[in-house]
Amino acid sequence: MPYDITLVVPVGKSHYVVPPIGLGYLATSLRKSGFESVSIVDSIKEKLTVEKLVQLLKSHNPKILGFQVFSSDFSSVRNSISQIRQAMPETTIILGGPHVSATGIKIFHDFEGVDFGFIGEAEISLPLFARRILSNESIDLQSIPGLIYRVDGQELANDRDFIEDLDSLGFPAWDLMPPGSYPDAPQGAFYRQFPIAPIATTRGCPYTCAFCGSPVNMGNRLRFRSLQGVFDEMEMLHRDYGVREFHFIDDMFNMSRTRVLEFCRILDSKNWGISYTFPNGLRLNTIDEETLAWMKKTGAYAFTVGIESGSQRILDAMNKKLTVEMIREKVEMIAKSGIEPSGFFLLGFPGETKEDIRKTIDFAKSLPLKRAHFSNFLPLPGTLATQRLLDSGEISPPDWEDLAYSNTPYSPEGITSEELKSFQRQAFLEFHLRPKILLKMLTEIKSPNHLKSILIRAKDYLLAS
Repeated sequence: MPYDITLVVPVGKSHYVVPPIGLGYLATSLRKSGFESVSIVDSIKEKLTVEKLVQLLKSHNPKILGFQVFSSDFSSVRNSISQIRQAMPETTIILGGPHVSATGIKIFHDFEGVDFGFIGEAEISLPLFARRILSNESIDLQSIPGLIYRVDGQELANDRDFIEDLDSLGFPAWDLMPPGSYPDAPQGAFYRQFPIAPIATTRGCPYTCAFCGSPVNMGNRLRFRSLQGVFDEMEMLHRDYGVREFHFIDDMFNMSRTRVLEFCRILDSKNWGISYTFPNGLRLNTIDEETLAWMKKTGAYAFTVGIESGSQRILDAMNKKLTVEMIREKVEMIAKSGIEPSGFFLLGFPGETKEDIRKTIDFAKSLPLKRAHFSNFLPLPGTLATQRLLDSGEISPPDWEDLAYSNTPYSPEGITSEELKSFQRQAFLEFHLRPKILLKMLTEIKSPNHLKSILIRAKDYLLAS
C-alpha cells in the first residue's frame, strides 16, 4: 500500500524492543495537519535487514521517508539511504533524532543522499515541511523551526523551537505501534505484567550531567504534560490495547514532589490493577519516604536510579550533584519502602583511574540493589564531556556506530580499551553472580522469549568490545 509519509526505526540490534513513541508523536502531528497516509516501520521489531527494509519501503512508496537516528544507527542509516536512493530516486529523505540534533549540518557530509534534517522536536516543523513538499504550499524553508537544508549549495540550519504546551501534541499514534504486538523485551529487561506501554509525561532535564545527551535533544527546560492528559492516555491504552504495565521514560519524572503525590493519588482512585516502573531512572536527591510509600501503594515495584560512580571525585567531575553518602541513604530508603532499586553505573569517564572503577564496583555490591547496569562511557555528540575531549585534542570525532554502551570506543588515560572492557565484565559478573541476586533474577523470567532476550543482553555486555 502506498503512503505519503513513512517514518522508520533503522535496521540494527537493540537490547530492548519498544514502541517508538517519538515517531508516534510525529505521526499524530502529521494526521492532525491533514496527512492521514502515514506509516511507521520498526525495523528492529520486524527483524529486517537493510535489503528487506528497502523492499518493504518500495511497497510503501512514500513521497517523504524519515529516519530516526541515534549515533549507534550511523552505519545502518547510511547504508539504507544509499540503497533507497537507488531504488526510490524520487523520494524525499529526511533525518531526525538525537544524532541529527547533535551534529546539525554535518548530516550532509555523513549521509550521502539525504535531503533534509530536523534538529530537536519536530511535531510543529514536520507538518509545515510536509505541506511544502506534498501540498506545494509556499512555505519558506527559513520559517520551519529546526530544519536543516541547502540553498544554492549553502548548508543551513534554522533555530529550533521547544514545545511548551505538551498537551497540544495529543497522544502518539498507538494504532501504528500497538503495544501488544511488541515482544517481552522491554527497556528495563524485566517486567511484572504484559502488554507494556512506554509513556512520557515530561520533556527536558534541568541538570547538566557531563556525559548525558538528553539536553541536546530535549533541552534543559523541564516541561510538563497535564496529569489529566497523562491519565487520559493511560486509560485509553488500558481500555483499548489491554496495557497492564506502564514504563515512564521521562528523564525527570520526580522533579516535582507535589506532582508525583498528585499522580499517585489519582492513580490510587482508578483501581486498574496496573504495575509501573521507570527504566530511564529517577533522580535520587528528590526521593523521600512519603512519595515512595505512595508509589509502592499504586503499583510501582522497581525502578533504576542514576548512581554512576562510587568515587566522589568522579561524581563531581560528572557534575552529578550527588554525594556517595546521599546515594547510600536514598538507595537504602528505597529498598526499605518495598520497592526494589537498581542502579546505573558508568565506567571509564574521562579522568577516571582503575582505583576509581574498583571503588564503583565495590560500592555497587555494598548497596541493596536488585540489579546493576555497568555501561562504558560513550563520547556522545553534543555532551559536555565529549566537547571537552574534542577541545583538548584527546579524541577525534569517534566512529559513531561504536557508540553502544557495551562497547569501549573511549578509555581514559592509563586504562586500555581491553582493560576497560575487562572491568565491565568483572563488574557484571561480580554483581550478578552472587546467589541472592542471581536466584531473584531467575524467578522473574516470564517466558522463553524473555529468557532469550536477557541472555542476548548478557552476551553482548560480556563479549562485545
